[in-house]
Amino acid sequence: GRQKGVDVVKELKEICMEFEETSPIENLSIELNSYKFSQNATYSDCTMGAMLCVLHRMQITADMTDSKLIAALKQRLQVWSPLLEKMSVGIPEERAIIYAVERVATKHGTGVSEKLSSGLSLRFILQTMHDEEILSEEAILSWAAERKEESEDSPLGKLFHLKAVQDFLEWLEEESESEDSDDDDGDDDSEED
Repeated sequence: GRQKGVDVVKELKEICMEFEETSPIENLSIELNSYKFSQNATYSDCTMGAMLCVLHRMQITADMTDSKLIAALKQRLQVWSPLLEKMSVGIPEERAIIYAVERVATKHGTGVSEKLSSGLSLRFILQTMHDEEILSEEAILSWAAERKEESEDSPLGKLFHLKAVQDFLEWLEEESESEDSDDDDGDDDSEED
């Protein structure tokens, strides 16, 4: 079982922080899995720890432009995508990636939170992670359904209710609905053949 007083996600992040990005990511995967089993942790803990590391290594500052933010994210994802995809065995693990972003964005008094909790930054991160196929529509919409209940006064509620985030979620829902109707149309055609 888990040791009392051990912050598993923090420990997993530290393991990721020690990883040399020039080494094969598979080595880190083995190390995370070993720690996961020793602490009775979950893949969600692993994806959250890894994403916290990615965000830390991006060196986000309050005055960073959105284009530099996304360039830094894409650069990190070139290394980290295989690990995040491998550890994301389902929707809960993908949601944990979003929770990691939320955790950093709501840690007040930091340049990172200042950057991620205003403007378009969070939307761009979610959109990029979706475009890079790290976050599925289902995971993002599942997270959104969970956050809809959040008070707009709470830190998580303020983050979720940012106009740019809501616009992205609206676009994603429309995209999902149009794919569903396309799938339905495709099914009808195949039955007629």
